Order: sequence, then C-alpha cells, then structure tokens
Amino acid sequence: MQTDVGELAPKVRCPTLVLHSRHDSIVPFDEARTLAAIIPRAQFVPLESRNHVLLNTESVWQQFVDALETFLPAPLPVVTTLIDDLTSREREVLEFIAQGLDNSRISTRLKISEKTVRNHVSTIFSKLGVNSRAHTVVVARDAGFGRRTIKP
Repeated sequence: MQTDVGELAPKVRCPTLVLHSRHDSIVPFDEARTLAAIIPRAQFVPLESRNHVLLNTESVWQQFVDALETFLPAPLPVVTTLIDDLTSREREVLEFIAQGLDNSRISTRLKISEKTVRNHVSTIFSKLGVNSRAHTVVVARDAGFGRRTIKP
C-alpha cells in the first residue's frame, strides 16, 4: 500500500519532529527527509539504525529519547504542583500508567492487589482533576513521567 501525503504535508501547522533510521529497509531514508522538507518548520533527526521501529536496547535509543525530550515542551507548572500532592506510591502507579501499563501489570510490578491499584488510580484521577486514563497519561507525560524504560 502506498500513501501520498505530498499535498497535505505542506498544510501542517503544528510543531513536527521527523525521526528516521538511516538504514530502514521498509521506508527509504530519503522519503523521510523529503517529508520533513515539505512540512513547514519540521525538524528532521536521522538515526543510525537498521530498524524501522527502534528498540530500547539499541545504542541510538538515547539519541531518540534526547531528540523527543528536546522537542517536547517543558512540563506545565500547574501540573507539577498537582503531582507534588501525590504520595510516593501514587507516583509509582502514575509512572506505570504513563508507560502504558494496565492495572493488572501495575499490580504485578508493585506486588499489590489489582483492587489496591484501582484505588490508587481513582485517587490519582481525583488529585490531578482528570476523568480518564488517557487524560492521566497526557498529564503524566507533560510532567515528565513515562520516560523510563519498562523492564519485564
């Protein structure tokens, strides 16, 4: 399947970061460079990898993380203040939520019951003033959570 974004890409008006592996065997490197060139003010970061999807075990992983952290806006002070109200256990749970873990996996990682995780999640929702897990992830990521590598 081929997708042509040539007409749409120049219309993009939001900050854009294009990261691409130099030796990607699925999407040619020049395609990514061309895409970045036609999106107004896009930033292009070449990555020394053969993989289409980077692995956190690759040496280039840190360059990838650094590029994302540089590109993404700094946490909002209001969010940081709300996060300060969380207990250390709630921060641990929030970290795992931001990494995309569900309650069952959080329960296993923290060696606590799934019901206890649900209680922590409810308290986090209340303290952060959010009403969904997706919103919680956004707030947590804005505050710098979810950037640590998940270990099995």
